[in-house]
Amino acid sequence: SILTHTEHDLTATETRRLACNAGILPVVLSGAGQILDAGRTRRLFTGVQRTLIKARHRSCVAEGCDIPVAWTEIHHLKPWADGGHTNLTDGVPACNRHHHLFHEPRYHWRRQPDGRIRFHRHP
Repeated sequence: SILTHTEHDLTATETRRLACNAGILPVVLSGAGQILDAGRTRRLFTGVQRTLIKARHRSCVAEGCDIPVAWTEIHHLKPWADGGHTNLTDGVPACNRHHHLFHEPRYHWRRQPDGRIRFHRHP
């Protein structure tokens, strides 16, 4: 809880509600002060976020793709325009081809137990 200047305790839920009503969005920082999660305030991933996401992968996240992670773009698993967040959980590295498949309506994707993405073409 947070103790206010009036000495009333606010729960985390109350604090989030008040911040949301005031138009304040939380930002999660690393120990070095780098932004790791900007919620809905920022569409593009920061350089630090891209580095951390790419550090978790050796290649494109698509199943069977061996394009090196250095040649990938970071994709929002839930599109930002549809309410996705610009954070480490929602970002994955995708090569140019697979990044386009994420946006191609004739394809859908499913995350596999190993974290890779499997694409399927709609019949």
